[in-house]
Amino acid sequence: MNEQLKKLGNVRHFPKGAFLFRQGDSGGNLFFIQSGLVKAYYETLDGKEFIKSFVTGGEFIASMQATVAGNPNSFTVLSLEDSVVIDIPKQAVLNLVTDNPGLTDVLNSMLLKLAMKKERREYELLCMSPEERYLLFCEREAGLLGRLSQNDIARYLGITPVALSRIRRRVGFLMDRPPE
Repeated sequence: MNEQLKKLGNVRHFPKGAFLFRQGDSGGNLFFIQSGLVKAYYETLDGKEFIKSFVTGGEFIASMQATVAGNPNSFTVLSLEDSVVIDIPKQAVLNLVTDNPGLTDVLNSMLLKLAMKKERREYELLCMSPEERYLLFCEREAGLLGRLSQNDIARYLGITPVALSRIRRRVGFLMDRPPE
């Protein structure tokens, strides 16, 4: 698959701290993360950051607002580690689907997975406690725990770093206790 994607786009190297794209910019390209780690986040007018997701090697990221609707990017993507990315122009994606109708099923499958992931994330933020969200994050994303800052984990969970520290102390205490 990597070779096919390379034919559609350009392999780019993003050092840690580099932006793949920024909220408000025009664009609409699709990015395939070959290696590394990026975060996607929204930023309010007063500079507050809300992390939408973390994306690792083997995953795609794009602003659907920009790619599909032609609007500006609705969020920012920042490289948290040195990353190798295939940058696929919007038009190449559209041409590929038009020229290969069979790919519509693949694209629909990807979009359904994305929709389910977003629904799960909404549920977690709206219906689960911060402690439950943290425990679930540790279970699902154990491989990311050592790669992310505590500030980024807290922003992803929708809590302050102080609240995360308290939860980690409480959870650690509970995990250290022998079963009764």
